[in-house]
Amino acid sequence: MSATAQRVAAAWFKALAEIGGVPGNAAHSRGLLQDLAERLLAAGDPDSLREHGAAAGRALVEGDYTQPEAMATSITVLDRTLPRDVGRAGRTALFSGLSMGYANALRERTRAEQELIRQAVLSAHRTGEGRFRAVFRNAALGIGVVDGDGRVLEINERLARIIGQDATTVRGREIHEFRDPDDPAEFCTAIRDLLAGRRGHYSAEKRFTAEDGTVVTWTRMQASTVRAGNGAVELMITMFEDITEQRRMNQRLLYQATHDSLTDLPNRTMLMDRLTELLERARPGERIGLCFLDLDGFKGINDTLGHEAGDRLLAEVARRLSEATDPQHLVARMGGDEFVILVPRSMSSACVTDVAKSALAALAEPIELDGRKLSVTASMGLIERPAAGAKPIELLRAADITLYWAKYDGKARWALFDQERNEREVARYALSQALPTALEHGELFLEYQPIVDMADGRTHSMEALVRWNHPVRGLLGPGEFVSLAEETGVIVALGRWVLRRAVADAAAWPPGPDGRRLSVAVNVAVRQVHEPNLCEEVADALSAAGLPPELLQLEITETAAMSPGESGRPALETLRSLTDLGVRIAIDDFGTGYSNLAYLHRLPAGTLKIDYSFVQALTQPSTTQRGHDSAEAIVTSLITLAHACGMTVTAEGVETREQARILRGLGADRAQGFLFSRAVPHARVPEFCAGFPVMESLDAVEAGA
Repeated sequence: MSATAQRVAAAWFKALAEIGGVPGNAAHSRGLLQDLAERLLAAGDPDSLREHGAAAGRALVEGDYTQPEAMATSITVLDRTLPRDVGRAGRTALFSGLSMGYANALRERTRAEQELIRQAVLSAHRTGEGRFRAVFRNAALGIGVVDGDGRVLEINERLARIIGQDATTVRGREIHEFRDPDDPAEFCTAIRDLLAGRRGHYSAEKRFTAEDGTVVTWTRMQASTVRAGNGAVELMITMFEDITEQRRMNQRLLYQATHDSLTDLPNRTMLMDRLTELLERARPGERIGLCFLDLDGFKGINDTLGHEAGDRLLAEVARRLSEATDPQHLVARMGGDEFVILVPRSMSSACVTDVAKSALAALAEPIELDGRKLSVTASMGLIERPAAGAKPIELLRAADITLYWAKYDGKARWALFDQERNEREVARYALSQALPTALEHGELFLEYQPIVDMADGRTHSMEALVRWNHPVRGLLGPGEFVSLAEETGVIVALGRWVLRRAVADAAAWPPGPDGRRLSVAVNVAVRQVHEPNLCEEVADALSAAGLPPELLQLEITETAAMSPGESGRPALETLRSLTDLGVRIAIDDFGTGYSNLAYLHRLPAGTLKIDYSFVQALTQPSTTQRGHDSAEAIVTSLITLAHACGMTVTAEGVETREQARILRGLGADRAQGFLFSRAVPHARVPEFCAGFPVMESLDAVEAGA
């Protein structure tokens, strides 16, 4: 036997001995408890613990540990002495099984004993024999004998103590005088039916409250009738087993099963039970609300201050949430740093938003831990809807989804569930799950948009743009799935495929009339820039296709260029390695990210691309001349800055001749946009080698001016 089992068994034996002595042989009792402790410690998962607990409960009854306090004492001792690796779920399962097995075994024994006692009581009443009357007087059960009219003939001392009255004052009184205010109507009906002869047996739990209301005793009552020779009810014999301690233990187990041990809040089990009950009993037109709350950055608190401090913080959060909400609302801890507030019978979405505002306001005050004041924020997902047709799991899922929206939108806020947004999110999720398969099945393809020299209209290069020929949704542009690829990490595989495909296509493009070859521009995502093997992948792609490195331009956003990435590897190192290969670098969408001018001149980039939003502002209607002037001033500054850093400038999103004219006048070197062409398939690229007549018309306009 293990040392742990010996320690548990010794504490168990001692505690049971203190409440009622040792039944029978002490060595036998020790051996019984040692065997039970060994079996319980050998059990692993909660189901096994529940099963072994039930067997242990039966064994305790068989070992004559039947004192009223035996079960409560056993659970207290085991809870204190079991190893820490038996968690709360395991302990709850063990104690539930132990209590159930004990109660069932005790009930079976009690039923057999009750029948013997019943026969003895009947004999004592009819014959008056001393041995039968001794059974009546000394029985551990409360016993009462009632005549056919419902008048009490006799009760023993045990029943007198249960009732809380002297036996002599009870005899002769009507049985209905001992009704408890909480007795159900069914109980009273059953007693009348027994006395009227309409039934012969009845059992139920019955409560007795002392006259001063301070002592409550719960009993399990067994009532049966004795008929006279003519068939009329002569006697009703009632036996009452005191189950007060058992009920208290059951209530304790139920509380443990439905409440969080750290915060004392209702747990997920109780929340789901209450939610299910509310939905099942909801009347037409009733509504219901849920607020799903998650602390922002709680992991950092655990990591820096330790789990003990984190637990105290959670307890304080629970206290504040409870105080900030209506008593009719249920505040539950789901686990970790997640809480849910149930708002029954909500009147409108304003009800749940008011609850959310109160909860967030309650957490706004710093929490003091170990002399430190911690500022805690939380994000909340809310749902409010008609109760009809709602299901608990679906409500929780919707609130959880909405919590994610609040996190995504910046944290420290609440978001209200919106069906249309959810449908969009579901569609996005479906796309993200289908994207890896789309790569494997060849559903993705590239198109190319020309980048034009503003000086002579010749095509300088072609930018590769990925498309998805979705089997259900049809043709999808990059704006519909590239961001999903970035979120899920698929962007690395997608970017690798785009790079190899674009380089292979560019290698096949023929030279223009002047012998000049088109270069290809490929977008590189933030994740790709920080991949340690990006340079190798680029070199391999160029080598496999036979494309000279100078004909490849990699376009990265200024955000990607200036962020260190999760690995801490600066993007600058990667970019310099790429330029060492001979590859050209372009900074894409400049002006929409960091716009770190001091850092710009350090980048090994040869091209700066002005975001289309600045281009559009050049010709958008404005109420003042100042609006047009400021747009031109910004673009002029960007062009001047780029040229000062030795970069060429490409303007994106050029759609009108007026925009092209202004940009060329401001000094932009190249442009791309619908004015010149939309993206075209690889097979059509040779058509663009000759250039664009639109630039010739601009020359004519400017010459005439």
